[in-house]
Amino acid sequence: MIAVLGAFDGFHRGHAYLFEQAREMAVSMDLEWGGVTFDPIPGRYLGTIEKNLFTLRERELIRIFLDIPKLVILKFDELASFSPDRFWEYLRERVAVDGIVVGSDFRFGRNRVGDARLLERYCGEAGAPFLSVDLLRYMGTKISSSAIRAEVEAGQCEPAAKELGYPYFMLANVTHGLERGRKLGFPTANLDVPEMKLLPPDGVYAVAVLVEGEWKAGALSIGKNPTFDDVSGVRTEVFVLDYDGDLYGDSLLVFFLSRLRPQAQFQDASQLVRQIEDDVERSREAFKSAFEASQGVYSGFVTGYANVMACIL
Repeated sequence: MIAVLGAFDGFHRGHAYLFEQAREMAVSMDLEWGGVTFDPIPGRYLGTIEKNLFTLRERELIRIFLDIPKLVILKFDELASFSPDRFWEYLRERVAVDGIVVGSDFRFGRNRVGDARLLERYCGEAGAPFLSVDLLRYMGTKISSSAIRAEVEAGQCEPAAKELGYPYFMLANVTHGLERGRKLGFPTANLDVPEMKLLPPDGVYAVAVLVEGEWKAGALSIGKNPTFDDVSGVRTEVFVLDYDGDLYGDSLLVFFLSRLRPQAQFQDASQLVRQIEDDVERSREAFKSAFEASQGVYSGFVTGYANVMACIL
């Protein structure tokens, strides 16, 4: 197997380029190819990051979208203490590697002492092809998961999507909430977001929501609903436009398109309703523009979502 090695917290355009190189190498040698990654994400295990860009289920969805035939997930807590030599031995035993593709900044082994040049030497000694690829750049800066993480944490949905090659998204189950939105005329789905999933900051977002195989516009709120005093903890709720069905128990795929505004406290419910009406119209416009510009991405995720849900069920 021609293996692309990486943490792949965020499968971004730079990673997609690595996979393209692995595909070409594998075809030329009549071999299989795929990715090799880790769980937990090395940064989380080492304490340098608190939350994941994508959960394991979401990474599987991206794998399907990018048409990666195989993704091997190694337990990072089992190999974090390995020397570079031991890591290479383990990799050959566990994955049966025939060749390696990595980004030029790849590091491995205890204290990250191994680099791409050492990995190239190992491959040379084993007679295995090796390719180190320079990192792609966007707006003059290298595309990286850390840069995308910073954009998500700042609520900058558009640049994150440019670097990922698709909108930042989440898969979350719908649970029962307070049903206040229904009383206000905007019934929302309360989302149970995985604890280790990185969310944008509190605020209201224009989103796209996959409902029953069809993409719809949505307005999503993250926060404590400051207009009311009976909400404890952060809630994530989405109002799906032009839909009146029952979503309880469903797992929704939600694309973040743009941040409309921060959370705000309103004088009364009627003032809040007027603001929501404006949020909804702006969400409709953002969805229409995004969908028309990237229909291939949207249709690709419909297929991936169906496959992921079929495996779970």
